[in-house]
Amino acid sequence: MSSPFVILDLNSYLQYYSPEEILSDLSLFKSRNGSEELCHFIQETFNEDGTKKDNFLDFENKHLCRIYFILSDKVNDSSDKCVLNLKNGAYPVYGYFSISAKIFYETNLYTDQSLLSKKNTVTYLIGHLCKNDSYEWENGGLFMLQQCFEIIESVHQKIGIEYILIECDKSLIEYYSRQHFKEVGFNRKSGLFQMIRKVSENPKISC
Repeated sequence: MSSPFVILDLNSYLQYYSPEEILSDLSLFKSRNGSEELCHFIQETFNEDGTKKDNFLDFENKHLCRIYFILSDKVNDSSDKCVLNLKNGAYPVYGYFSISAKIFYETNLYTDQSLLSKKNTVTYLIGHLCKNDSYEWENGGLFMLQQCFEIIESVHQKIGIEYILIECDKSLIEYYSRQHFKEVGFNRKSGLFQMIRKVSENPKISC
């Protein structure tokens, strides 16, 4: 059975649409923490010294990560909640995620853990995994996580890199543990817990 969703990467979207058009399309995206979470990736924000912070669009343009949208493959009218207006119709946005590379540093490793083959390890980072709460979507987070694994697996076959890294709140540690991630460290800068799994592990996910 084919999936009712399609995956669209932001890099392809930017070939045809302006940042302003993208922000307008995504303005109705509703995350668990409120509608501002997604929009910040394209809005300009600044540090206390007045310098501009890199946002998702900057990371994308600098090729530091790739961002993917989960769209319904059914073309709905423009009255639907949060849609991307493409040339052939308006597609509901059910979620998004990002994938990049990141070094897991020795200083973050818990002293009682020996799960990594070496210190200061290059990993695939699943940086954001966000479902649109405007839609009823059972197991939506698990579906997106499976898409992440499939993209990473395809890259892994070409260039290697052994581990996948996720950084999350304490409340999500149990959730990701069920997906074969193991807690290994703590990012003092972000205040998030760090969990890893091997790419070679069974990619099937658990509810």
